[in-house]
Amino acid sequence: MHRHQIEPDPRAIPFDPAWLIQIAAALMLFAFFIRDELPLRSLIIVSTLVYIGYYYLALDPPLWDAIVTSVLMIFANLYVLAQVLLERTTFRLSEDERRLFDAFETLTPGQFRRILKIARWRMAEDPEGTVLTREAEPTDALFFVFEGIVSVQKGDRLFRLPEGNFVGEIAFVLRRKTTATAVAPQGVRYVEWDAEALRRIGKRHPGLGNALNALLTRDLAKKLGASYRPDDALPPTRESVELLGAAE
Repeated sequence: MHRHQIEPDPRAIPFDPAWLIQIAAALMLFAFFIRDELPLRSLIIVSTLVYIGYYYLALDPPLWDAIVTSVLMIFANLYVLAQVLLERTTFRLSEDERRLFDAFETLTPGQFRRILKIARWRMAEDPEGTVLTREAEPTDALFFVFEGIVSVQKGDRLFRLPEGNFVGEIAFVLRRKTTATAVAPQGVRYVEWDAEALRRIGKRHPGLGNALNALLTRDLAKKLGASYRPDDALPPTRESVELLGAAE
């Protein structure tokens, strides 16, 4: 039996690999007009893949040196693309970290990841309460009440501060001694940052520093406007008074 051979259609336009290099160049040129790094990097990767197609098809043997170099360029762009995605999304953040991010509403996901690296997650374990700050004393930390209620005393005013509030932000922003004594009862979860480490990050990344200062300044204004008793503060209880008394 004879196999039927398909004759080439004389009307068909032959494929010219040179078209690939024109397409790749056009894609690369278009990428240069894009300011957003995410589509820019994506388009560069697509353009480089088209170039690889040309290097493979244009000559026999293929241009392996150019192919290897282009593959390395793709990996470099994929790495940067992954960093851009991490800067813009909450991907790979745990549930607790996402809840904490929601409280830092002036920060982008990328900025939040930077301060998350130096955050220390704590739980108050002392039955007599864990002292976070003491009134009129210096502090080298900034706290965020993640779960539970913290007992606070400022002068002769006693109240309780629920989760979702900062502790020590006045001292951090104004660089002065603390204005209240704050005690976390046993079981309270809070997040702690070294104040100087936060300031160093803010200096290295001015955008992050400005966003963090805006967040804390807003919280500071809310507390100062209410004589340091924010709107969501709770009245003291016998237990909270006893904790504050023990802290003294």
